[in-house]
Amino acid sequence: MHREFADAGFSVLAVDVRNDRSGTEAFYSEFGFEVPNVFDTRNVAVAQYGVSATPTTYLVDEEGRIVYRRYGYLPGEELRLREQIASLLER
Repeated sequence: MHREFADAGFSVLAVDVRNDRSGTEAFYSEFGFEVPNVFDTRNVAVAQYGVSATPTTYLVDEEGRIVYRRYGYLPGEELRLREQIASLLER
């Protein structure tokens, strides 16, 4: 989705809360992820956004407001997320 919506101004940022950079890099390499990744080893994002499960997905609008939140992952979640992104970009 990062590439799919990039021309419309949509960005993806992965925030990793683990201290295992090598494990994350191996995971990205194995699955071909190409999104920017930052490490939040002090759990600043966890506290600020109220993360209680991983993965947690947020869509944040240009004003910094959370407009979509999903805890965990279920197969097919990409379809719902794609719809939410398209709706957000239409505003």
